[in-house]
Amino acid sequence: MCIFAACAARQGDRLKNALYRKYRPVGFDGIIGQDVIVSTLIHQIERGTLSHAYLFTGSRGTGKTSCAKILARAVNCLSPVNGSPCGKCEVCRALASPSNIDIVEMDAASNNGVDKIRELRENVDYMPSVGKYKVYIIDEVHMLSVSAFNALLKTLEEPPEHVIFVLCTTEVHKLPATILSRCMRFDFRLVPEDKLRALVTDIFAKEGVKAEKEAIAHIARLGEGSVRDTLSVADRCMNAADGVLTYSLVLDITGSGSAEDTETLMSGIIDANAAAVVRKTEELASRGKSPLQISRELTVLSRDLILIISGASEDVAASPEGMTRLRALASRTNVPFLVRLVKALGEADAELRYSSSPRITLECALLSLCISPSPTHSGESSPGRAALAAEGGKEQAAPESAAPTVRREDMRAVTILGRLRHALRARGELRLFGEYASLPDDCAAVRGDTFTVYVPASSVAAYAEERNMRVAQECLTGICGLRLEVDEMPPSTQSRVDVLVSAARGLETEVVDGKGRKLRR
Repeated sequence: MCIFAACAARQGDRLKNALYRKYRPVGFDGIIGQDVIVSTLIHQIERGTLSHAYLFTGSRGTGKTSCAKILARAVNCLSPVNGSPCGKCEVCRALASPSNIDIVEMDAASNNGVDKIRELRENVDYMPSVGKYKVYIIDEVHMLSVSAFNALLKTLEEPPEHVIFVLCTTEVHKLPATILSRCMRFDFRLVPEDKLRALVTDIFAKEGVKAEKEAIAHIARLGEGSVRDTLSVADRCMNAADGVLTYSLVLDITGSGSAEDTETLMSGIIDANAAAVVRKTEELASRGKSPLQISRELTVLSRDLILIISGASEDVAASPEGMTRLRALASRTNVPFLVRLVKALGEADAELRYSSSPRITLECALLSLCISPSPTHSGESSPGRAALAAEGGKEQAAPESAAPTVRREDMRAVTILGRLRHALRARGELRLFGEYASLPDDCAAVRGDTFTVYVPASSVAAYAEERNMRVAQECLTGICGLRLEVDEMPPSTQSRVDVLVSAARGLETEVVDGKGRKLRR
């Protein structure tokens, strides 16, 4: 054997030993996370109600091609077991041979021309050699050219009775409607993380690999719903392990940070601590973690925090210790801020793939949430301005020279306002919660030991009512210890009606619209 043939043989052996190939399912019972699809196919096989064309679509590594291969053997098996091929009959043994011509697999990515489809059309009329059906599996079918789709259309519409087509794709939106309407479509979903954990645990047990639960959980998390990606990560980690596969080793091998690292970065963003954000981002990048991965983990963490704040913590996958940390982090932020963070990360993701400096791109996106823009307050004091302190709910005059600056992106104030809303809701003060929830995030500011909320002139009395101030102050004291103050919104940010009401305060007059309808008195 020549040296090139020997190298090719060794390379083939290594590929066969890859976990995702070694443990490729041979029956429907090995397909995980696609129970509805599997049960439907099994029923069709058992009842003999097969379709002439199937379309399997979904994300990579979710079992589309594996299902297609199992289906191709099952429809020809002489004695299927629970809908799956038995693997023992003469037909199953014949179909297992690489030389069989009854199961034709075609990769449309490298065979997307019309000539290949014309050749396929010429061969479909030939009867199967060993089984009942000839099955054509076309992978990545969306890669076919327009002329190739047109050539396939007629055969797909009226194929011979002994032919079944199985089209697989990750981008179903690229298929012509004429093709879609002629196929029975099955959408493969991302596999749940708990099923991936169980799969990796089972494979490691068969391979004799000892691993920490946290390590397996992190491998499943990195798979992001793809069985193939999960097993590829597990393969790397398994081959690098010497003894027990630890969580820290998985982090080193995959170049990813721990959940605590992402939470620390999120803490810096919430606190508007630009220096901490830059330092942590640089630290993660120095460990080999890509900016795109950092962005994705922040997005997932934001989603978990939103669920916790919204009262849906049961949908968050985390250990008891992790959930304690997440709850503490969620208590310091609010949903509007997290939504803004996710939007900023989404906009940055598109740039990260093509940026010459992806880390700087990510840092700029995060710092945009930490650094406040120039003050927007005009500096003019409102003639009817009154500072309403929480102490007794009494009105206190504030010196005009102390007119505050409303900072629209004051993240500390935004965070405190969000926590105040959360505290009011948790306390059962739903009416007062509704009042504060109706205010925009940029209506608050922190000045020294005072937390000031700016409200429309017409609403000052309601917010400053003695009981309302007392309840809100009690919540605020538990949050940050600052003194609550309600102030009239600066004229530049008030609606025209509010400005008019403020100017007419103390006069016996009414405010009406152009049709004479009373607005405010």
